[in-house]
Amino acid sequence: MKDIEVIYAEETKKVKLDPKRFFVIFIKDENINVEHYRNVNKGGKLGVETGELNVIIKGRSAKAICDTIIRKELISRLDHMAYVSRELQKAEIALTTGTEYEQSRPLEL
Repeated sequence: MKDIEVIYAEETKKVKLDPKRFFVIFIKDENINVEHYRNVNKGGKLGVETGELNVIIKGRSAKAICDTIIRKELISRLDHMAYVSRELQKAEIALTTGTEYEQSRPLEL
């Protein structure tokens, strides 16, 4: 029988920005709102100083919003999609429990 490699999970310490876009996630009017911005390069430290709002996605389900982001090809990096997915799941939990949600902050239940 072939030996199967076991890989122990490790978090990536350095964040790589999606070269084309970013998302702002918040709860408003009993919906998860996701603003999708195109990066506007103005030569800043990260190469991005601002963004241009491209589209707003609204929904109550993290899965439906993730599916929409993928279907509309609004993301280009798998690690970025993983981050957005985690944030959307936190937002859905906050929405259904009435907990406050702030992107990139731990959810306090």
